[in-house]
Amino acid sequence: MKHLRKIGILIIAIIMVAAIAVGICVVYAVRNVNVTFSSYSDDEETSTSKIIAIKEKVLEKVRGRVISSISEEDVSSCLDDDYGDYYLESFEKVYPCTINITVQQRREVFAVYDGEKYSVYDDSGKFLRVSESNVNSCDPAPNLIIEGVNSEDEIKEVASICSVFKTSFKDPESQGALRKVVEKVTLKKSQTSISVDSDRIIFSLWCGLSIEIQDYQKYTVEKISKAYKRFCSLSQEEQLKGRIYSFEYEGEEIKVEYNANA
Repeated sequence: MKHLRKIGILIIAIIMVAAIAVGICVVYAVRNVNVTFSSYSDDEETSTSKIIAIKEKVLEKVRGRVISSISEEDVSSCLDDDYGDYYLESFEKVYPCTINITVQQRREVFAVYDGEKYSVYDDSGKFLRVSESNVNSCDPAPNLIIEGVNSEDEIKEVASICSVFKTSFKDPESQGALRKVVEKVTLKKSQTSISVDSDRIIFSLWCGLSIEIQDYQKYTVEKISKAYKRFCSLSQEEQLKGRIYSFEYEGEEIKVEYNANA
């Protein structure tokens, strides 16, 4: 009888633990997803429909799961297939059963032309879409053309350098918009081992002048900053033509030169 009593107590304990576990799972199961949507479009109807669609897609994946088991990757993966133009900006768990997310539209900036169509990329160099024309989806202005790249890694590299350029090149008329200042960026990789033949990146500005950063992987910020200061020192007429060269001189200092006939 004692053995039966012990077995009975054990069974009751197991049932109680299972009941508690089920209760916890029910209380902490995800039931709500709140979506904040940031878009560059002013179309409220389109934004509302996308909020609803994204919310439903996320709920399909996480509804009923214990909130502690939900990761940021679970949610961001819901955007990868059908909503590649957007990314997960913030992710928050609100216990016991709610997830708050902010979805941000990717900022379309760059385009690579293959002779027939334009491949469009965001400000980080992530591929967005293929287009027949080089027109930004959020405004009628063209995207910034990238030339000389042969891989996605090089596109991302150019995007990274452009981010530095945007920060350093504080043209008051551009209001910080890279596309308002730069028409085209050309990447030129060295084809030889000769020391004077370095990797270069060339910014062709809308005003007519170009800026060449030589050996751009080294002292990038300093070279671009000095190039900007040289640009500011030019007259309005000089800014309409020529090229500014920014380079490392004898491995000791960064020099900047302006050639009006380049």
